[in-house]
Amino acid sequence: MAYRNFGASAKLFITPLMILATTTPVLAQQAGATVESVTALGGGLYRITGTALNAQGNATCALALASGRCMFTCGPGSLRCEGGTASLPFGKFDLTNLPTEANGTIVLQVFVGGNISFAGAITPSGGGGGGTARWNSYNNTCCSNSSGQVFTSTYSVTVDGVTRQSVSNSCTSSSSIESFASTTAGTKNFTSQVSSACGTASGSGTVTMAANGCYRFQLDFESNTLVNKFGTVSCPSSAEATPLQADAEATPMAIFPMLPAATIENAESPAATYQPLQLQR
Repeated sequence: MAYRNFGASAKLFITPLMILATTTPVLAQQAGATVESVTALGGGLYRITGTALNAQGNATCALALASGRCMFTCGPGSLRCEGGTASLPFGKFDLTNLPTEANGTIVLQVFVGGNISFAGAITPSGGGGGGTARWNSYNNTCCSNSSGQVFTSTYSVTVDGVTRQSVSNSCTSSSSIESFASTTAGTKNFTSQVSSACGTASGSGTVTMAANGCYRFQLDFESNTLVNKFGTVSCPSSAEATPLQADAEATPMAIFPMLPAATIENAESPAATYQPLQLQR
């Protein structure tokens, strides 16, 4: 998995993955973590605290590793790899005196039994966000019928009264994507909607965005179900820059269901069905 960089602020949030479908793609079994603080200790060393998560997004007993420091997150008395124990709640980790990698990042890894290990990169400085978080949306689906006719579908997400849309007109090429919107860092409520000849569905949830981080809400079609994915993406060089469509592969953090609109009695069935994009390479 490609690493994604974050800005240096407290309450960074990295890849908690919540499982929705019972049919399991590879990513659906991946561990994750929330990073709750990144603190500069001086001398180029840092401290990070957070919670290890299993594939269902729950606090779990795991091995958390960063810059050669590691500990288990199995509750009070958990062993530290460098010696001693920690008196932390179940799932929590606290790693200190961490140097950065040659590229200036701290690589956090989480190993959970039965899950694919997680790895993510934290950048303790810079990030270009100006103390704010940035986000946009991407429609990774299309709407087509059995004859191959494709209908326009529009995916929109609203956070703090600001909406970003992504429009799909093809099953083999990227959907449109708008520039990032900016918002204050912290816990955010979002609403989303997709509409087309395939029908209308909506979703909502709560996510956490860190200062200097860049995020994407992505509509996907998995196991015959529409889902909202929320994850991190690389920040562009400026707030106004439009990210590449190819960077739609966000590092997943959470998955939320999209619920179909209430069925109206005697309403006609949708003229087509949603499909995942199959981009031509």
